[in-house]
Amino acid sequence: MMRVLKPLQDKATTGAGKKLVLPEPRRVRFLIRGEGPVSAGAVTIECCPESTKAGKFWMELATIPVPADNGLAQYYTEEASGLFRARISQPVSKGTVTVTPLVSRGRPDRRDRTKVV
Repeated sequence: MMRVLKPLQDKATTGAGKKLVLPEPRRVRFLIRGEGPVSAGAVTIECCPESTKAGKFWMELATIPVPADNGLAQYYTEEASGLFRARISQPVSKGTVTVTPLVSRGRPDRRDRTKVV
């Protein structure tokens, strides 16, 4: 079962967007939706491991071209923790992109501290 969170990028064309905070290991699925007749653009999924200072060192996991015509692309992670972001690494032309994270649910006996900031 996956939980849908607030978008990291919401109808954006440039920028680093918001960050996903995963204090405990979880599986994450990123939905990358191009909106409009997109002719160029790419999103780079990056993580900042919990062992580094928050946001000081970003590791590139994957770069995904923004799909055109309201298309959808996906990226999956294995269990991981730390900070994640979906940085627009190539500006989006003739449209926008929305990147939404879906996170696996944690243990029912623990408070879920996963959030988008």
